[in-house]
Amino acid sequence: MSYEEDVEGALITKQRLKAALHYAVGKKCEEIGKKLNVEFSKQVIFALTECTFKQSELIASDLEAFARHAKRSTINSDDVKLLVRRNKNVADSIKELSDKLTKSHSHQRLKSKRLKKDAESTDSITMES
Repeated sequence: MSYEEDVEGALITKQRLKAALHYAVGKKCEEIGKKLNVEFSKQVIFALTECTFKQSELIASDLEAFARHAKRSTINSDDVKLLVRRNKNVADSIKELSDKLTKSHSHQRLKSKRLKKDAESTDSITMES
């Protein structure tokens, strides 16, 4: 694949992402508009979409830099926590979510180990018979 094809593919992907975001922002504005009995102009929806997209690009870039600084190729929850450290409300929410996911993941691993152990013991009983 040539450089031009890569650039074109990235541009198409970016346009699709923006279109999907624009749709989501529009739907959210509709939802909020109904609750508050207001209408959002197309220009406002466009501006919100552009701001959200630009902010998402900055966030992605920062997360990538944090992971790279830690000599990792994968962004993890520590990078996200570092990103939101200055916004206490968001940082608290992220920490709570991270703790919940970690606890759930640990529970799943224990459950998986028990099932595997039970299966091994069942296999050994069957072989002895």
